[in-house]
This record gives sequence, structure tokens and C-alpha cells, in this order.
Amino acid sequence: MKILSFFTLLVMGLLMVMVVNVMPISANGDNNSPLIQEMKENRQLWRSQRLKNYQYIYQQQCFCVLPSNTPLKVSVKNDKITQVVNLNNNQIITDLTFPKTIDEIFNIIKDAIQRNADEILITYHKTLGYPTRVAIDYQKILADEEVTYTVENLSKLN
Repeated sequence: MKILSFFTLLVMGLLMVMVVNVMPISANGDNNSPLIQEMKENRQLWRSQRLKNYQYIYQQQCFCVLPSNTPLKVSVKNDKITQVVNLNNNQIITDLTFPKTIDEIFNIIKDAIQRNADEILITYHKTLGYPTRVAIDYQKILADEEVTYTVENLSKLN
């Protein structure tokens, strides 16, 4: 009987730990306020550029399927991705939903802050304000869910 009680308590304890680990955690305003402020300032700087047509080199590094971890040349016209080229083989990629526009990367940053990711490291372009590197580790305790986005060589398109 003691063994049954022990296992019952053990199972209940494990279930409580599992429930606590999956409960959403709201962003802590005090801890994240510098990230939020920095994001808002840089997003405003980016928007002030009024760039609707641009191209850049994009890479998403994660434990994901291709074309992750592959440098891509992304063309954006009227704030929509119009062409994606794999720079490893110069092949055109038809899935235009994979790479992110600059505005979408800002949304990813905002989401990570709101979800209170364990680690968020962001570098912004000094004069244009767009994120050049965003590294997010949502939960340090989990392996392989980290993601890093890089944006390089952004230039205006006519």
C-alpha cells in the first residue's frame, strides 16, 4: 500500500511540474523594457527610411529543414517578397513564405519579448535601424529550439 501511495504522489508531482512548465509566462516589463524600447526606436528609424523596395542577404540558422542555414538573396517590392535566390547554387526558391521581410523580423522580436524568451540578443543597423542579427533562445532548458536571423548587405531597389 505504501508503494502505491508513493507512486501516486510521484505521478501527481510530475504532472504538476509538467503543467507549470507549459503555462504561458507573461513578459516581465521591468526586465524587457530596454529591449522593447530599443526595438521601438529602431523600428521607427527603419520606417522613417520609407524603403518599400529593397534586397538583402538573409539567413535563418536553426535546427530546421532547408532552406534554413542557407544564405538567401531576398528581393522585396512594395513590402512583399518577390524573389528568393539560394546563394549556394543560384537556384530560385519558389516558397516566398520562408524568408522574412524586415517588418516580419521586427514582429518576431516583439513576439519573443512578449513570450519572455530566456535569451534575446539583437544587433541593429546603426543608420537604417533594421535588425542585422537576432538570436532567440525561447527556453534555455530545451535543446535545438534556438533560432538566429541575420540580414546583411541591405540595399534599395528602384
